[in-house]
Amino acid sequence: MKKTLSIFIVLGSLVALVGLLAGGVLSADGQDEELMTEVSITNLTRGQIMSPVFVARHDSGAGSLYSLGESAGEAMAKMAEDADASGLLEAWNPETNGNVAEAMVVKLNDGPIMPGETVTLSFDIDDGNKWMSFASMLVTTNDAFIGANAFDLSKSRTVYLNAYDSGTEANSEDCAYIPGPPCGNHAKDPATSEGFVHVHSGIHGTGVSDLDPATHDWRDPVARLIVKTWTLSK
Repeated sequence: MKKTLSIFIVLGSLVALVGLLAGGVLSADGQDEELMTEVSITNLTRGQIMSPVFVARHDSGAGSLYSLGESAGEAMAKMAEDADASGLLEAWNPETNGNVAEAMVVKLNDGPIMPGETVTLSFDIDDGNKWMSFASMLVTTNDAFIGANAFDLSKSRTVYLNAYDSGTEANSEDCAYIPGPPCGNHAKDPATSEGFVHVHSGIHGTGVSDLDPATHDWRDPVARLIVKTWTLSK
């Protein structure tokens, strides 16, 4: 009888522990903790400005912003061609998309991320939505961008990002179709584009190009992503 009672006590303790862990991380002194993460994105180029960054925090079923080797959707095309995040904000709206916890456009000092500058944001990811997808345009291009799909925020690490081409606008390097300096125009180049997302080949300055490669070209990587994750006592 004594042995049976001891087994029930142990089982009861295990059930209580599971209940505590379900509400948060249990620290050594018995205090609940919440999982926090800080994300920093740094522009590593010398002559490309990164647009304000579209960011969504979501669960594992949210899908992708883009897929390499496949056609970019209309919302991603707007972001890559014109730094216009309106379509992405609509598609990833937490009020209508049950897989998304929050979506936003992150600015640095109310503007873009200049060469050498860093934009930083932080999240409480205790709700289980520990994945982040994001995109930012390299604005002195036709349709170059950086981004990531379902990046795991629960682990501290550093990742370097290449530039991608959305394949939705021809890389004419014509100022009539480039939103960033020295151009400032938002029209779409009607010329035939590649038609699929791929690694960007940079600025070449050939043909009718209005861009100087010495200023606006780059070599990958173009950005650095740093994730720092820690626990915080509630």
